[in-house]
Amino acid sequence: QRIKYIKGKLGLISPEPTRSIPVTYDEAQLQSAESSLKKEEVVFAIETLVESLNEAKRPQFRGLKSKRKEELLLILQQVRDLHNATDVDAAEETT
Repeated sequence: QRIKYIKGKLGLISPEPTRSIPVTYDEAQLQSAESSLKKEEVVFAIETLVESLNEAKRPQFRGLKSKRKEELLLILQQVRDLHNATDVDAAEETT
């Protein structure tokens, strides 16, 4: 944990993307739209969702940072679909 902190302070680890807090409803709607996300935010969302998937169903994506934003938005939708399917499977197993 100390090493991570030091690397963060030295700029060796890029911080998680942040967004300002929306003031109006319109700003909130605009901010929540995937198309308004920055490329780094889309990559972060993909990586976060992929990490939460079961390892057996986890797809391997390489070179995300070099892909265009349009490609990343498609990948994000695919990962969300996988994540939703996993949630449905888990819910069916518990019932």
